[in-house]
Amino acid sequence: MSKSTIYSEACKEISGFKEMSEEFIRKLVINGKSKSTHQNYVRQMAKLALYCGKSPLKIEIDELEEYLYYLRQRDTDALSSYKHLIYGLRKLYQLFGKEEFEVALPKLERSRKLPVVISQAEMKRLLHSFRQIRERSMFGLVYDAGLRISELTSLLIEDVNLERQMVHVRQSKNKKDRYVPISNHIVRGLKKHIVLNSPKVYMFENMNRSGMPISKTRVRALLKEGLERAEIRKDITVHTLRHTYATHQLEGGQNIMILSQLLGHSSVQMTLVYLHIAQVDSVKRVGCLEYLYPAKDERKQ
Repeated sequence: MSKSTIYSEACKEISGFKEMSEEFIRKLVINGKSKSTHQNYVRQMAKLALYCGKSPLKIEIDELEEYLYYLRQRDTDALSSYKHLIYGLRKLYQLFGKEEFEVALPKLERSRKLPVVISQAEMKRLLHSFRQIRERSMFGLVYDAGLRISELTSLLIEDVNLERQMVHVRQSKNKKDRYVPISNHIVRGLKKHIVLNSPKVYMFENMNRSGMPISKTRVRALLKEGLERAEIRKDITVHTLRHTYATHQLEGGQNIMILSQLLGHSSVQMTLVYLHIAQVDSVKRVGCLEYLYPAKDERKQ
């Protein structure tokens, strides 16, 4: 059953679910939650409603516990579904004044798994695997500036200042703006991309729909193709390049507080995980491609 069908089925089959979900989404919007958050929360609640045969606001605590037990016994993506459901229900019960249900929900421990990163040599191989300047500059920018995939796909041409070598990331996660420096290597690549591909609005656009951003699905597919050509067999996603950016910045001498700002983290605590992978030295503000392709005079030192 598809994601949209699950929600549609719950709206059709479960009394009160459609009204509850629409009101819940309105409250989430007022509270500043992102569209993807709305979708993840409501999708998992639709599964819960179909399993129990009633709206999440009408189920009993023992019914909720039975479903949570069912989720934890499954494989595949059950853990992700479990977390989204818990977070969603916690917010639902908070907004709808059902504190007794909120208290009954289990606490979720934050994952202590260290992020996967790739080496500088692997990063070079990956970038060289992209034959088109569009793809090479796209993934070069993700690595060079530590962008999230949503920040890449929504990046406007006007938000990239090639003269000042800065990217303005607008209203990303946590509703924060930030400026991130980029290297002269990526500036040259972006200039070539603009000349050859003539994007109209977004820096990276859908090749079949001018003025519309490239989809996240297409970005992921392009990365998968590049990884295969580069013969990199690690479990890598677009977000891995952001982890790699953070690690290579620290290894290049970046300060942890500055790195936290460059990543757009809400707290430096989120950035400290990279200290388990790299060591902190002096402060620098450069794009990561400077480390891959150092100036000739630096190589002689």
